[in-house]
Amino acid sequence: MRGHRMARPDWPGRQPNISMQEDTVAAAKKKTRKELLKEPDEFLTLSSRALGWFAQHKKEINVAVIGLLAVAVLISGYVFYVNQQEAKAASLLAQALEKVERLGAGKPTPKTVQEVSEDFRRVFNDYGSRSNGSIARLIYANLCYETGDYPQAADLYKASLSRFVDQPLVHFQILKSLGYTYEALKDPATAVMYFEQAQSAGDKSLQDDVLFHLGDLYARMGQKEKSAAAFRRILSDHPESVYANLVRKKVNG
Repeated sequence: MRGHRMARPDWPGRQPNISMQEDTVAAAKKKTRKELLKEPDEFLTLSSRALGWFAQHKKEINVAVIGLLAVAVLISGYVFYVNQQEAKAASLLAQALEKVERLGAGKPTPKTVQEVSEDFRRVFNDYGSRSNGSIARLIYANLCYETGDYPQAADLYKASLSRFVDQPLVHFQILKSLGYTYEALKDPATAVMYFEQAQSAGDKSLQDDVLFHLGDLYARMGQKEKSAAAFRRILSDHPESVYANLVRKKVNG
């Protein structure tokens, strides 16, 4: 009949309304407020467990905290003690150096060194593990060397070696000083040993004098090839050195 609209059949393959399905599922999954209140809160549950664990291990935690505080106090006290020790050693060293200047008038003598001996020994004997104590020992070794007390200088230099292992330049200078000292003691073999160690330890640019002394000592010991090799290295590696001029004179002579 005209005016009557027939129901439209679904076309083959037509899908039902998807949005209506999703609303139905969401409604099914939605929980009431009463149901939500009955569920345990995850944060509160974890917090309760944590508080329970801390309460159970309260004694151990307190012991650990007290231990950490004790370590911190000990470290702080040790730092304060070290600083105090360094300050005392520095003050005593300054007094000893002033006494050297006052007695020696710029050039120490055996008598001067004898008069300041106790002053320096007090610093490096009482504060030998401190930096200023090690410096005091090294300065006193230099004074002994300058005034001809070579045995004493050798002992003090050797005692200083281990104190300056972490300072390569100072360690190198001490090795050279031991070479000079044993050369002065007329012990060429020991002098060569320390000069060779200095050669291995020192920067190449600082070794012209070491090579010169090695060349001279090798020659005196009859090791002519080693002597010539040391002198050649001076000419090749340190052509502008004052020792290079001395070597050229030796060669030309």
